[in-house]
Amino acid sequence: MAEPYEVLAVRYGALRARRAELFYRYETYGEPDAEVEMAYYFWILRRAGETILVDTGFDVAAAERRGRTCLVPPVEALRLAGVEPASVSTVVVSHFHYDHIGNLDAFPTAQLIVPRRELKFWTGPLAGRSHFASHVEPAEIARIERAVQDGRVRLTEGTEEILDGVTAIGVGGHSPGQQVTVVGDVVLASDAIHFYEEYELQRPFAVMASLEEMYRAYDLIGELGPVLVPGHDPRVMERFEPVNDHVVRIG
Repeated sequence: MAEPYEVLAVRYGALRARRAELFYRYETYGEPDAEVEMAYYFWILRRAGETILVDTGFDVAAAERRGRTCLVPPVEALRLAGVEPASVSTVVVSHFHYDHIGNLDAFPTAQLIVPRRELKFWTGPLAGRSHFASHVEPAEIARIERAVQDGRVRLTEGTEEILDGVTAIGVGGHSPGQQVTVVGDVVLASDAIHFYEEYELQRPFAVMASLEEMYRAYDLIGELGPVLVPGHDPRVMERFEPVNDHVVRIG
């Protein structure tokens, strides 16, 4: 059997927001509004000298413009986890929102693994509509298009073993081509699930492409593995083994 991956979550950013801003139709639940914290992560898979990233975090300037707090620049956070950008062989892109593809230029020779449906949507005619366009940075999508032209992109569809021991599953919902990454018992939900509460109470996030697909993703993720890692919950840093102030070991 192949050596298992070490899986790390790297927290690099934060946001304070109201629950009514983060959960779709929050008034449906009949609960008082309150402020909550949102965390920003990317993830590292590492074994036998091979290093893979799942997403790359936000660009610091773009995040500041959007009112997000950068705790440590993502590339610096990567180094705090003991990884030099040049050692990254593959970047798995879960979806194209600005806080997940903001530093692709730090990995100019890495292969990008990209959901075909996500690429098709964000290079298509609906991507410019305001409720979609506000969540992406056009220059970052253009960077992926250039990588396609350079032959550095592998496109995925449905459920596919993208690397030995790593499976990508297209679920949609939050973004048209939203992808989940499964590594052994670990389910890296990315933004298919932002918070544990979102999944446990079936409360969809406010940003979505399809409510139906979002609910279907919740059902599927419940069947994938026992170790769930949502994309933005600060409690990830509490539930797993600390490596340093910005990194926890999940598996």
